[in-house]
Amino acid sequence: MNKSKKVPMDTKELLASLEKDARRISNNDIMKARSFMLNYVKFLPEKYKKAYSTELFSYYYETFMEIKGLRSNPVIEEIDIETYNELVKNYSQQFNEDPLESYFQRFMSVVTPYLIFITKKPLHPVGMILPGGMTIMEPNGEYYCPIKNKQTEVDIALCKYCICKDNEEVVKTDRYMCGKSFRY
Repeated sequence: MNKSKKVPMDTKELLASLEKDARRISNNDIMKARSFMLNYVKFLPEKYKKAYSTELFSYYYETFMEIKGLRSNPVIEEIDIETYNELVKNYSQQFNEDPLESYFQRFMSVVTPYLIFITKKPLHPVGMILPGGMTIMEPNGEYYCPIKNKQTEVDIALCKYCICKDNEEVVKTDRYMCGKSFRY
């Protein structure tokens, strides 16, 4: 998500850019990004620390390796340039203190747009425990997050770009599923 580059106009251009950026990130860079994440979560309660340091980073790493290994042609769709530029700006404002942050930011600048614009997957893995003890869910191929709408007032939160719907929408949807029930 380098600001000096031409802004991708569609998913094919974005994917080509992300693949190129992924090849420039070394294993050492990834280790430094992981170190940042471990430091970042060290004061969280143990169950959240594990979720964020292990599950979340593994999800990002697997996504990164998927990008790095891609040799396919994606379905070409237009990308909302305004949303993309807002994401880049929002993301670049998040990091500024720890020397390892730049490695994490670079790593995530490849992973985040891929999840949002290419694969249309959540920014957190399905089943990951979030504050409050609830998890990201995927009933019937739709993604739901228990904290999506609670993060709208957090300026640096990336939730507004995430494919997940708020959990409240599961309740609305469940009413119309003809007797099929869904447990939280």
